[in-house]
Amino acid sequence: MSIPKWDKFDKKVIESFHGPIDKYRKLYEGEHVDLFPRAQRLIQQGEITDAIKDGNYVAQQVQTPYLVANVSKLIPEIPAVFVSRSLGKVTTSFMRNPDALKQVSSDTDDMIEGTKDDSFNAEIIDLQQELIEQIEKNSNLRMEHMPNIVQQQVDGGLVGCVWLDERGPRIEFKQRDVYYPHDDGLGVDLVYDRKIEDERYLHVYRERVEKEGLVTENILMKGSDGGDTFEPVEEAEAKELLGLKELKKTFKGRKRPFVVYWPNEKTFMNPLGRSCLKGVEGKQDEINWTLTRASLIYERNGKPRIAVSNEVFRRLTDLAIERYGENNPEAKLDHRDLEITTFDEHGKALEVIQIDTSKIGDIQTVRHLMQQVLAETRTSSKAIDYYLGESTGTATAQSGTAKFYDLMTSIIKAEQIQGEYIYFLQQLFENVLWLIAQDDDSVKIEAPDIAVRSMIPIARKDLIEENMSAYREGAQSLETTVRNINPLASEEWIQQELERLEMESTTTNSIGGGSLSNYLDNRDQPLTGGEENEE
Repeated sequence: MSIPKWDKFDKKVIESFHGPIDKYRKLYEGEHVDLFPRAQRLIQQGEITDAIKDGNYVAQQVQTPYLVANVSKLIPEIPAVFVSRSLGKVTTSFMRNPDALKQVSSDTDDMIEGTKDDSFNAEIIDLQQELIEQIEKNSNLRMEHMPNIVQQQVDGGLVGCVWLDERGPRIEFKQRDVYYPHDDGLGVDLVYDRKIEDERYLHVYRERVEKEGLVTENILMKGSDGGDTFEPVEEAEAKELLGLKELKKTFKGRKRPFVVYWPNEKTFMNPLGRSCLKGVEGKQDEINWTLTRASLIYERNGKPRIAVSNEVFRRLTDLAIERYGENNPEAKLDHRDLEITTFDEHGKALEVIQIDTSKIGDIQTVRHLMQQVLAETRTSSKAIDYYLGESTGTATAQSGTAKFYDLMTSIIKAEQIQGEYIYFLQQLFENVLWLIAQDDDSVKIEAPDIAVRSMIPIARKDLIEENMSAYREGAQSLETTVRNINPLASEEWIQQELERLEMESTTTNSIGGGSLSNYLDNRDQPLTGGEENEE
C-alpha cells in the first residue's frame, strides 16, 4: 500500500499524475503564441506581433498580427452548450411525507432558509425536496453546468466535493490537478498549494476507507524557504491555521469516499481520463500558421502599387526636393503631385498594379484541417456552420428533425457526456444527504432525479403537443407533463398548477351530471299516458 507523504510538491509532480494540462488550458484560451515555436520565432524576427500580449507599442512597429482561428475553443464548448441547456430541476424520488416533519431536528431545520417565526415562510412543507433545493442553491448549481463540462473536457477530468459546515450543505467543484488517488483504490488526497500569513503551505485533505468506515483527515505541511519541500505542521498549529476544531473524523458504515471524480474518455491507458484537445495542438498550429502566412503575403503584396514613366518619376523627385529639401532620407513623394501629370509617348502616365489577393494562401488547406479536427473529436461540422451561417451569410430554416440529423455526431457525444454528468451529480447529492442523515433520521439518503429536456430548442407548440400526447397515451404522469412543459417553473408553482388541474377535473358539471330521473321530476313511472287510461 502506497500513500503519498507529500514532502515534495512541484509542477513535475502534477504533470506526472495529470499530464500537460496547462498546455490544453492555453490551447482552449487561445494563448497559442506561448505554445507554438513557429509563432515565437516570427515574433522574435519582427515579422508578426501578438498585440494582446506585447501591447500597442510593439504592434505599431509591426503591422501583421499573429492570427488565431481557435477551433480548440469550440470542441469542448459545443457539447457543453447542448448538455447544460438540457438539464432541468433536481427533485426527490420520494413522495411527500408529513410525518417526517415531526421528527426533523433543529439542525436540519436551520439548514433550510426561512424566517424564524410562525409565518408561512418559516414552514417546511416537503423536507426532502426543500433540502435538495437548498443544496442546489448553496452550490449555485444552475450557473455551474456550463463551466463544469467545459473544464472537464479541457482538463480531462473534474473533481466534486461535498461539505457540511457553517455555510450549509453544498457541492463544490475542483480542477483535476488537485486530485491524487491512492494506488490501492481505497482513498484519495486533495492537495492545495496555499499561502497562509505570507507563508507557503500544502493543505492535504485525505479520505481513506478503513475497516471501521471512512476516515477523513486534514494534513498541513509547511514549505521551505524558496524550495518545493514540505514538513508536517503540529496538530494544534494546523487547527489554528485551518480554522478547524478537529482534523480527523470517522464515518462509520461508509465504504466509499465522499470525493467523486469524473474522467473524460477514460481508458486503461488513461485511467484519470484525457483532454478532448489531446492531439489537436499540431493541427491548430498549422491552421494558425497558414492564416498568418497568408496575412504576411497580403501585407507585402496586397497593397496597390503605382507604375510611372521615368519622366514622371523625375518630376516627382524634383517636386519632393523643392518641398522637403535635399535632406529627404525617407525619399518621400507627395501623392498630391500625381493629380496632374504628363503623358509619355505611349499615352500613359501611370498604372496601378495590384495582385489578385484571392489567390493568396491555401485557405482550402485550413478547411481540410478543421474538418480533420472535428472528425477526430466527434464534433459535427454543422455545429460550426450554425455559428458561421451558410455561404449566403444566414443559416437556412430547418425543421427540428433535419437539425437533429445534421448535428447527429455532436448530439451522440453530448448524450454520453450528459449521462455521465447526471450520474456524477447524483452521487454528489447522495453524499451530501448522507452527511445530513448522520444526525437526522428523517432525512433519506437518495440519488435524486434530474429532469432532462431536448438538447435542440423546439417550438413551444411542439413541446406541448409532444408531452400531451404522451400523457393521453398513459406514457407519463400529469406531474411529469407539467414539469416538462414548464422546465423553469418553481416547485411551488408546479404544485399549485397540479392542484388547480385536479380541482378542475373533479368539479361537478350542473348540467352534464344530471340523470334521466332528474329530468322527469323524480317520478317513479315514466310519462306514458297511464293517468289518462285510469280515468
